[in-house]
Amino acid sequence: MAQTLRDFLKQVENLPPDTLLCVAEVDEAFAAHVEEIEIVEDARTQNRKVEGTEAVELGNGHQRVVVIRW
Repeated sequence: MAQTLRDFLKQVENLPPDTLLCVAEVDEAFAAHVEEIEIVEDARTQNRKVEGTEAVELGNGHQRVVVIRW
């Protein structure tokens, strides 16, 4: 299932604020630096299951999502 911002914040609440944030594909041995964090106000969920590679359409909807670009 997709993770909410609440779930994410619970996982990182005790980390030091200077902890590096990166992104990686599932089962990857390396991660990439975050290039940009974008808040999209009109996204639409396509698939809430993890295996979907395109789970959210970044437009044509009514959901707010946080997009981490690398």
